[in-house]
Amino acid sequence: IAFTTHNHIQYLNNLNTIYNLHEQEEVQHDKSNLYGIKEKITELVEDKNGNKKRKFKKPMPNLRSEAKKHLENILVSYKAKNKVVTQNKNYIKVSANNPRKNKIKRKGKHYLVQDTLTPRGQLHNETIYGKIKQPLKKPVKLSKKFTAKQAELIINKEIKQTVLNHLAKYNNKHEIAFESKTLKKDPVIFNNKPLKEVHCFEEFYTIRKDISPDLKIDKVIDEKAKKILETRLKEYNGNAKEAFANLDKNPIWLNKEKGIAIKKVTIKGINNAEVLHTKKDHFGKEILDENNHPVPADFVNTGNNHHVAIYRDKDGNLHEKVVSFFEAVERANQGMPIIDKDYKKGLGWELLFTLKQNEMFVFPNPETGFNPSEIDLLNPNNKSLISPNLFRVQKIGSSDYWFRHHLETNIKNNIKGITYFRITNKNTLQNIKKVRINHTGKIVAVGEY
Repeated sequence: IAFTTHNHIQYLNNLNTIYNLHEQEEVQHDKSNLYGIKEKITELVEDKNGNKKRKFKKPMPNLRSEAKKHLENILVSYKAKNKVVTQNKNYIKVSANNPRKNKIKRKGKHYLVQDTLTPRGQLHNETIYGKIKQPLKKPVKLSKKFTAKQAELIINKEIKQTVLNHLAKYNNKHEIAFESKTLKKDPVIFNNKPLKEVHCFEEFYTIRKDISPDLKIDKVIDEKAKKILETRLKEYNGNAKEAFANLDKNPIWLNKEKGIAIKKVTIKGINNAEVLHTKKDHFGKEILDENNHPVPADFVNTGNNHHVAIYRDKDGNLHEKVVSFFEAVERANQGMPIIDKDYKKGLGWELLFTLKQNEMFVFPNPETGFNPSEIDLLNPNNKSLISPNLFRVQKIGSSDYWFRHHLETNIKNNIKGITYFRITNKNTLQNIKKVRINHTGKIVAVGEY
């Protein structure tokens, strides 16, 4: 199609007309007005049996090899989703006597001009979650993985204070405070005995759900309600559609004598959430906890992540910092940079790059010996080497990064390492190179930009 000319179109259109003249005999081409066009764009080709057949002339010699060469040099550019907020102006109607300086007059009316930052996406999902604590079934061992956040969840208040005091002695660095060597020299003593494990609460973000066939019974928090639902499901041989349908006529009783039926249950929701509101009494006054801090009330799932920042510590190990879109907007509102380049800089950390959706990375290929660090990625002559190893960021999560080959249009995980990569080990990202591709398919920058 790319090499089709007007001559080809005219020739084919007239051929169609000629051969569809049913009442006439076949027209000889050399006597028709198509003769000149025919000789220009076609030729007689003889096969191995001596049969001659007219075919279109090749538009250029070595067409296949030339097409392959040019296709190998294609680098597809994608628009990265970088924008967090846009600046807007709000106009608030006020009286003419308003003393504020940022007042303007438009069409005989007075307005205050308010500069605002508008998020370029959804800040959080619509679902509002609650939060509860439940005791863990098993005690938690004191080790360097035991964090200060876990220490706050210790059930026994006296033990909690003892553990927090021990943690404070080591500047709240749990890796040192609860390391096995430290605990041998300086054990956590409670009631004249060294503490080795503690009983803790587990925090859940919860949501109320209607009883329906798609309800996940294993996530139901109330044990009594869970057993009743499991029994109901067994009665219908595991058929949830029949077991949990038409509950008005066939209710699930929590207490049949008192007429209490189960219509909704509280289930476990997400693992991480952001506070949306704080608790208030019926007068609208904020409720404070024992430390005079506001009590968080409603929680939301912040949804998509804006980026994952990858840092390298002084020992060469890679670390991540996942930043949600919600947090990115908060940083923009406070006038802070979206990407924290100084994160733990005092500890010798340095920012290598960020992972944002649709950003492009060149991967090394041990099978072919390709190493992006050994070639000039800005040189257009290296496009054919880069193309098989160029991947875009498809989706990101905590220690879970998906990359899709830049030429792939279908989201299918069929050939790992060729059409896609899924990386769960941060240190695997050591040798990849971030590149920026402009709208013409040219690499214009290498590294974080």
